[in-house]
Amino acid sequence: MQSLISIFLLLAATAGAGSFTAEMDVDTYMDAANASQSFSDSDLLWATSVGGEPAKEVYLSIINILGSQGVFDPEQIDSATLTVDAAQVERPGKITAYFLHGATFDAATWSDKEDYDNSVSSQTIDISQEKSYTIDVTDIIKKAVETCTEGCPYSIVLVAEDDASVAFFSSESSEGEEPTLVYDTIE
Repeated sequence: MQSLISIFLLLAATAGAGSFTAEMDVDTYMDAANASQSFSDSDLLWATSVGGEPAKEVYLSIINILGSQGVFDPEQIDSATLTVDAAQVERPGKITAYFLHGATFDAATWSDKEDYDNSVSSQTIDISQEKSYTIDVTDIIKKAVETCTEGCPYSIVLVAEDDASVAFFSSESSEGEEPTLVYDTIE
């Protein structure tokens, strides 16, 4: 009987743990040279830096269902990864992901884009060839949980450094190549 109770307690303790794939609401990029144009229907998402300054930024708006998955504390996030497929590498370089509190709409442009939180970011990754890349965005998802678990939208912004120019496949491209956010929770 004692072991049966122990099994039930163990099952109850791990009931909230799991792996979840987040849904993208909008994926787009914004271009400083075309500041009033929207690119949400593009097959490619460009992240470009010119002269050390961002010239094109990728915005991935995430549907927030953390609370409905029982995630109310940032420490419940064990890990989170964003997988992106580089479709074109015009100039290799570094890409960093940042947290943005709020949704990114499909009509968003450089002129009206929201500022991302440059204090909450991923490690910088080097993009040098056309292939799949995985970015550790654990701190970003923990910030999303801390900011709002119930209904508040959030976005992940990919920013190029070192004069990099990289295009990633978008949700408008072939199945299986779009950006994918997966996070693992612990009880």
